[in-house]
Amino acid sequence: MKLRRMLAIFLMLVLFLGSTLSAAESVSSIVKNQTEANNSNSESTQPEDVQYYALIVGVERFSDPKVNDSVFEDDKIDDEAIAIHELLLTSENWKDENIKIILNENATKDKIQDAIVNWLGEKEDENDIVLIYYADHGWKIPLKQRRYGHAAVFTYNVTSENRLEDKITDKEFDSWVDTLDSKNIAIILDTCSSGRMLSLRQQGRTILTAGGKYFFCGVDEDDTLGTGIFGHFLIQGFKGVADLNNDGWVSAEEVFRYARLPTIHFSIWKQFPFIIQAHNRTMIWFFQIPRMYDRHFGDIKLVQYQSATKE
Repeated sequence: MKLRRMLAIFLMLVLFLGSTLSAAESVSSIVKNQTEANNSNSESTQPEDVQYYALIVGVERFSDPKVNDSVFEDDKIDDEAIAIHELLLTSENWKDENIKIILNENATKDKIQDAIVNWLGEKEDENDIVLIYYADHGWKIPLKQRRYGHAAVFTYNVTSENRLEDKITDKEFDSWVDTLDSKNIAIILDTCSSGRMLSLRQQGRTILTAGGKYFFCGVDEDDTLGTGIFGHFLIQGFKGVADLNNDGWVSAEEVFRYARLPTIHFSIWKQFPFIIQAHNRTMIWFFQIPRMYDRHFGDIKLVQYQSATKE
């Protein structure tokens, strides 16, 4: 009874804080939208010389059978990556040759590094828009290994003997992204503990994360959605409903503001009572609390779901 009472109090506190933050974000959005409405219509569109480049990674199975047995069974991760790929191709500003998608056995650490440093690095410049979408498993790095980073995402060749060796830590991820010239980078992480990928918080970037920062918030999927919970509401928002200023574009910032609360509410229903049996032990499995780290001046417009030049 005492545990239930504590969980109930905690839940009410989180919902109150979430509602407060949402209200503050709404006020900020209204002020921002009013400012943008006073600008010329030509500012609704990106400059003609701006190109869009995306790297999409989805990993739901691994080369080591022990890892496959130890991680949670998720069979919607690569489906989510494919859905994001298909979504971008419906947008007028994306070209298929500028999108690279890496799934499962192709998503080794070396190939992901090569895709960021070489494939993206050879194409983009400082004015271009770069999107990195990563759907996978992730984990908080233990305190005794904190010199390597705060959290890490899995790759296909992660090993059960040394779980950190073939993961990508936030420090490694940041060092690869640092090689890019673009000043307009959006990184979306649909992984557990993604809110702790703190090294990625750099100028010129907007980071959207599905998981929490201060405590473990398990990132989950749902069969009825066909993707991860956060990914589902992102895709929904990118189709136009997250366009707060009605300019025909959905930015990284807009889609986060749209997806955050529905993700929290759905995951509360999905993951209650927040205690599960996994890895041969009892774990507290809190609902998802997405976070945004916005170090980019202005919005990063990602999806042009209708021509921004049309009346």
